[in-house]
Amino acid sequence: MRRRSRMTVPAAFLLAAALLAGVATPAAAAPVDAQIQQKEAERQAALAEVAQLQAQLEEQIRSYLDLVARIDQARQDVFDAQGRVAEAELELERAREAFNARAAELYRSGRVDYLEVLLSADSVPDLFQRIDYLFFVTRYDTRVVEDLTVAKRQRAFEQREYEDRVVRLEQMRIEAEARRKAIEQAIQDQQARAAALGEDIAELMRRRAAEAARGGTPGRDFAPDTIISDANFRDARSMSVSDVQAFLEGLSSTLATYRGRDYAGRERTAAEMIVDAAIAWNVSPKVILVTLQKEQSLLEDRSPSQYAYDWAMGCGKTDSSTLTQYKGFGNQIWYGARALDRNADGWYPGVRLTIDGSPVFPTNASTYSLYRYTPHLHGNTSFWMLYWRYFGDPVS
Repeated sequence: MRRRSRMTVPAAFLLAAALLAGVATPAAAAPVDAQIQQKEAERQAALAEVAQLQAQLEEQIRSYLDLVARIDQARQDVFDAQGRVAEAELELERAREAFNARAAELYRSGRVDYLEVLLSADSVPDLFQRIDYLFFVTRYDTRVVEDLTVAKRQRAFEQREYEDRVVRLEQMRIEAEARRKAIEQAIQDQQARAAALGEDIAELMRRRAAEAARGGTPGRDFAPDTIISDANFRDARSMSVSDVQAFLEGLSSTLATYRGRDYAGRERTAAEMIVDAAIAWNVSPKVILVTLQKEQSLLEDRSPSQYAYDWAMGCGKTDSSTLTQYKGFGNQIWYGARALDRNADGWYPGVRLTIDGSPVFPTNASTYSLYRYTPHLHGNTSFWMLYWRYFGDPVS
């Protein structure tokens, strides 16, 4: 015979409670689900904001590089205008010489008395010959004066054009520096927001650079794993002392006239120190020049402080300490170049660095060196932009 099961009172109570709880669960869970959905919506909105910031950053960099191209053209315009001023000066000098020669000739021969010349004619044919002569003399003298006047006007015009172009170039340089610093700040802001969401800003940059490369525009987007090629980084003889000097003069840099003690106490120009250190440590002078601008804006600051000279390359200055033995412009150039050389040691394929909380995988020793020298994404983006500005694609 089949036994009927019996349920005790506590068991029945528990079952009833469970059933009631089961019925009540959806109502109780609704606020929890709403909170989860709200947090997810907030996260998605924050991610969209990060993506928007990334797009704005890319546009800022593209705009900066376009400005760099315009600066190159403006620099060429200044050079061309300089040539036209020189030509106008030569023409003015020729006109002056012709005018002075004619004045001297008239002085030696005495002033021409036109009436006397005409009245002393022996015959009508002689009179006409004298009229022709006087007409020729008058026309020649008028042309000499006109040539001098035109040459003066042309010289003044070309000088004004040159000065206007110099002013425009200076304004563009100031704008480029302001944009570069704004981009640095934008990267730091985006990093902070991305980190709060657990996002990897280096990966965002890496992904966008890869997409651009697939689209056929490599080099125009910052790729954090490859900042500069080894060939560009190690081209120690890419610029001679005269090349560096001309480069500094072209920027109207205060370093063009700088003289001081190098690391060994010898009196040297900035150009001489830069090239000496480049050759000694097998680092391109271009890398040293870019670092000078990245660290203290020394290439283009029209009135740099003594601090800027003393810590020109940021060598011995970290976020937490100062090594005073590296203080001084000469020491900065020498030991900064040495650090850039030695920082490349230890690189191997697949090496990983953590930069501002993001993993970076330098594809070459030179990029590895730059991150060890400046362990920040915004600082190395700045290096990349400045190299583009002064010397073209750093990765080519």
